[in-house]
Amino acid sequence: MTHLGPSLDHDPAHVHVKKGDFTTRIDISGDEAVRMVGEENDPAAQDRKLRRAAIAIANQNLIELKRRWEGIDRGRQ
Repeated sequence: MTHLGPSLDHDPAHVHVKKGDFTTRIDISGDEAVRMVGEENDPAAQDRKLRRAAIAIANQNLIELKRRWEGIDRGRQ
């Protein structure tokens, strides 16, 4: 993936993932990373192989991603 990091915008906690023309958002607010609601309709997020890889990477790094999100969220308050 070319970019996997916490978002600077809104709840729920999530990351934006980009690689070439592929882009998706992954919800990291729960016990495991999952595709955000609404992404199933986004044409840029339809590559199943990249989506599965992005979710797997997010799950492997879930604790760190949540830690970074919390730091960003505190900065917005």
